[in-house]
Amino acid sequence: MIKYKMIKYKQITPSIYKEIGLSVVVATYIFLTITWLCPDAPLKTLILEPVKQFWLFWGLEQNWKLFSPEIREINFHPEAILTYASGERMIVEMPRMNRLSYGERFRLEKFRKWSIDSLPWPDYKEFWPDFARYIGRKHYCANNKPTSLSLNLYWIEIPKPSAAGITSVTALPQHTKMSTVFFYKYTAEDQP
Repeated sequence: MIKYKMIKYKQITPSIYKEIGLSVVVATYIFLTITWLCPDAPLKTLILEPVKQFWLFWGLEQNWKLFSPEIREINFHPEAILTYASGERMIVEMPRMNRLSYGERFRLEKFRKWSIDSLPWPDYKEFWPDFARYIGRKHYCANNKPTSLSLNLYWIEIPKPSAAGITSVTALPQHTKMSTVFFYKYTAEDQP
């Protein structure tokens, strides 16, 4: 005679729904991260476009720069020029390591990295209006309101290594070329 065993199935409880939900979130994150790391293609753009702003805002973007950085051919720094109603202009300079003390370098490193790696580049243009409003509010004066902001990139080509060796940081040429990356005209809603 054959004996049959009764198999008891696990009851579906709220904790199982949590496990399933967490698994879906993790699988989605892994899928989007792998897609982010793939070479640019129309399908990649189609998949990532709906989540791109959220992904960038939370710093979830991935890249291979740690293992294979793109070697820069220019030496550059961004600056913002804030124009007031009176015509006065103020230069808002982003942190530059060669002009900071060691304490300031430590304190401002994240801001410097953001201003060099993200701020002046078209991939991050959705943040430019918010940056302009932030600077306008930070340097707001009720008697002389800001009217516009221009984000500029100053740069120069890095000289090729010579037979004498690598050029010292102090001997690098000044950033004499300039291009305007973004221009913002303030509205009444932008003022505090």
